Amino acid sequence: PAAHCYCGHQFGSFAGQLGDGAAMYLGEVLGPRGERWEIQLKGAGLTPFSRQADGRKVLRSSIREFLCSEAMFHLGIPTTRAGTCVTSDSKVIRDIFYDGNPKNERCTVVLRIASTFIRFGSFEIFKPPDEYTGRKGPSVNRNDIRIQMLDYVISTFYPEIQEAYSDSSIQRNAAFFKEVTKRTARLVAEWQCVGFCHGVLNTDNMSIVGLTIDYGPFGFMDRYDPEHICNGSDNTGRYAYNKQPEICKWNLGKLAEALVPELPLEISELILEEEYDAEFEKHYLQKMRKKLGLIQLELEEDSKLVSELLETMHSTGW
Repeated sequence: PAAHCYCGHQFGSFAGQLGDGAAMYLGEVLGPRGERWEIQLKGAGLTPFSRQADGRKVLRSSIREFLCSEAMFHLGIPTTRAGTCVTSDSKVIRDIFYDGNPKNERCTVVLRIASTFIRFGSFEIFKPPDEYTGRKGPSVNRNDIRIQMLDYVISTFYPEIQEAYSDSSIQRNAAFFKEVTKRTARLVAEWQCVGFCHGVLNTDNMSIVGLTIDYGPFGFMDRYDPEHICNGSDNTGRYAYNKQPEICKWNLGKLAEALVPELPLEISELILEEEYDAEFEKHYLQKMRKKLGLIQLELEEDSKLVSELLETMHSTGW
């Protein structure tokens, strides 16, 4: 098995090297139509990136990930998937409510499946010392590895872009960043339309292919509250439901920084400003129109109708 080394911005600050502390990469399989699937075990034990933790997961969190990732898939929302959920007689101590009352819980392993588990934070391993935290990535100045990783990601997961721009690396990389931007915008629009709150939208939890990834303290709203916070550790509300679109855009900005010099920042910043908000608004309104049965005719007033409906739901507790 192998463990993935990545970095990340957590709650707005660069945290340096993180990596898969509880996930083990087993390899890849090819499906009957030639599609590629990466296979991981989550909760199987210690990895080189477990730090002070034990690399284990427990039954309650594993069942949550299994059920939610499969629910998201069947809702039509891009996501990693869960193949199996296996529990054992082994126990670990966990403080469930962080109130000083730890209990023994069963260890459980989830088999996770995705086309790739590469994240925005995967490209941050090359980051030089951060001006605020002083932390840096473990592969600073290894431009050769960054180029190799970028070539792999584009040729493997965006082959149409690789083929269309094989003669110009800058144009190819710009087209790649544009597609990642649009996929991310569509993904968060899907979340907003089903009341899904991710909870930990750090750059290490953002998929390079636009999947919902890393189900931790997530939640679905049972009534509409735009300021809903599902993560008890999010004291400032950085990752509240209504902040998710702007946070995902912020994370894309950090990905843009990580792609320099293979993609000049002035190009990626222009792409982000021109594409993200427009793609989000378009996809969000399309989904909300379908929810309301507004499928025969599209009117300019539809956006106002959706906004007023949500305001009414909020004020009446629905």
